[in-house]
Amino acid sequence: MLIEKMIKSLLVLVCVVGLAACETKPIVEEPIDTTPVVEDTQIETITEPVITAEERMRMESEEMRQTRTVYFELDMSAVAQADLAVLEMHAKFLVASGRSVTLEGHADERGTQTYNLALGEHRGNAVAQYLMNFGLSSDNINVVTLGEERPADAGHDEASWAKNRRVEIIYQ
Repeated sequence: MLIEKMIKSLLVLVCVVGLAACETKPIVEEPIDTTPVVEDTQIETITEPVITAEERMRMESEEMRQTRTVYFELDMSAVAQADLAVLEMHAKFLVASGRSVTLEGHADERGTQTYNLALGEHRGNAVAQYLMNFGLSSDNINVVTLGEERPADAGHDEASWAKNRRVEIIYQ
């Protein structure tokens, strides 16, 4: 019986040693890939067009040339500092293209007809002088005064009058 116990103990020991000898790898969970799967789909990338400095200047110049009206204060014919850059762009364009320009001087309805015609002419001549300062020949400039005859706004208040005190730049 003692031998039987020893054999049983030995068998148990062999089994335990055998199981201990079997190495098991620990279970490691792999991270789940949450990237969406895109199948046969083209992804379109939208990029802003690259604008060169030269192209940007051309676009700004074109935008400034679209401004074809210079406004004036009441009873004044002095060109505002803010309008000089626009007049310079017009002059450069006119010189480069060889085109001529007509400058229509206007006034609001206040004042006599004679006074408003003279004021419109003074305003047209002031704009002409700045265009010549920027290189345009006087031969390419025609100044016309219309006084109060063609208002931009027919109203009878300060907002309307402000729109009528102007010189319009008309390319020929």
